[in-house]
Amino acid sequence: MDTPKRDPFYYGWVIVATCFVAATSYGLFYTFGVFFKPLQAEFGWGRALTGSVHSVHLLIYAISTYCFGRLTDRIGPRRALSLGAVFIGVGLCLCSQIQNIWQLYLFYIIASLGSGVTVSLPNATVQKWFIKKRGLALGLVTAGVGAGTLLLAPLSNSLITLFGWRPAYVIIGLLFWGLLTLNALFMEENPEKKGLKPYGWEEKRRLEASSGLKEGQDWPVKDAMKTGAFFLIISIYFFTNLPIHMVMIHIVPYATDLEISKAFAASALGLIGGISILGRIGMGLISEKIGWKWGLFLSCLLSGLMLLWLIGVRNLWTLCVFAVVYGFFYGGKITTIPGLIGSFFGTRFLGEIIGAIHAVSLAGGIIGPVLGGYIFDRSGSYRIAFLIAALAFLTSAVLTLFARPPHPAKKSGQ
Repeated sequence: MDTPKRDPFYYGWVIVATCFVAATSYGLFYTFGVFFKPLQAEFGWGRALTGSVHSVHLLIYAISTYCFGRLTDRIGPRRALSLGAVFIGVGLCLCSQIQNIWQLYLFYIIASLGSGVTVSLPNATVQKWFIKKRGLALGLVTAGVGAGTLLLAPLSNSLITLFGWRPAYVIIGLLFWGLLTLNALFMEENPEKKGLKPYGWEEKRRLEASSGLKEGQDWPVKDAMKTGAFFLIISIYFFTNLPIHMVMIHIVPYATDLEISKAFAASALGLIGGISILGRIGMGLISEKIGWKWGLFLSCLLSGLMLLWLIGVRNLWTLCVFAVVYGFFYGGKITTIPGLIGSFFGTRFLGEIIGAIHAVSLAGGIIGPVLGGYIFDRSGSYRIAFLIAALAFLTSAVLTLFARPPHPAKKSGQ
């Protein structure tokens, strides 16, 4: 079959749904901010030590994104997602049994080994199914992380309130093991396996025939790594990961320090995730019109400005303003970076390329939570930490202005 079906049942939209569900599971790791103070209360850990658990997660997550990106390209997303589900489910269930910090590190590492299925796998797989409407499809998929945060932050808080934090870990671990395993049954690697072509393939073929130009050249990882564009995207990603993970882990403790109730603080975290759904989809659509580079620039710029606003937050309504505006543009960043990577390097090896870029740049995310906790432990305030976070986002906006597609002549064999 030479062209994709033009009816509403084109299987690519099923892939969008399965990738969306896979992406929601990263919301499990953002909910660590909800477990933060219950763990402190039981074990008496400082905020830097408690925040370091998320940094350890990010270190393993960096490895996992590359490994699952490579596995997705090699064995297909169905088997890769099933494997990730086992790690996530078992690790979170074991977290209910911890008695000291090293056990939490160990069990959280096990869960984190599966976390790569939430990023490199869905972002790479969905782009293989769409040429036209790729921005919409990618926005819907990355919205999964926001939906996961929106649902799982208040759910985790409710489970902790009703049953305690230990049973809460068991419940969410079993829930997502089952959900991801079932979801894997509907996953398919590429449209050719279904006798289809990517959505918009016919229009692309006509454009290439009329213009004589070929788009979307596929770069192997070893060739992509020789380009300046590869390392520039890593730098941009680094300076966005630092503030994102600092804020996601410390926003609930920060809000409760302002005497905002824990339930409303958890809801603010959920609101960031919920509004980010609109940002992921909206900036995906906008970026198709204005270009992935400019969509990323706007997302980073506005996120940085809103972190300056966060420094002055003193009550619930100003926190909600932050959550809404920051949530939208933070969400836009999540969609526009993989879109930019796909537009620069093609889709054939995209899982491994996204995994490699994400793995290296997550050093920023590893630093963020510990840095935020350390600054608070030393000063009793998050003011300097959030200022650093704002400057990091603004730096990424400036770097985006220098992004250029790699030149095909730099590829090996040419």
